[in-house]
Amino acid sequence: MNNDKALMSLCLARKAGRLVCGTGPCIESVRYGRAKLVIIACDVSAPTLKKITDKTAFHNVPAVCTEYSRSRLGAAFGCGICACAAVTDDNFVIMFTQAKNKQAEEN
Repeated sequence: MNNDKALMSLCLARKAGRLVCGTGPCIESVRYGRAKLVIIACDVSAPTLKKITDKTAFHNVPAVCTEYSRSRLGAAFGCGICACAAVTDDNFVIMFTQAKNKQAEEN
């Protein structure tokens, strides 16, 4: 992870049980109102990206396309390949966005 605080915050959310991995579970989490933020890998296919963004837009859930690949997200979360992940806790969303903003300022 090379001291990537944003990805580390997502790993912490996973350990706390506040992160859902995979396209199907993420869409279900969005549909039932549990998802607060959806993280999308940079190398997802166009149909998958459309499915995720359409569902998040319909349910007013923010979605973020990151620079992380599917394999990097999967390796960080311990689930193989992961196209998207949904954060289900507001505090972890704040932690992730603050870390991403700080990384953007440093670069």
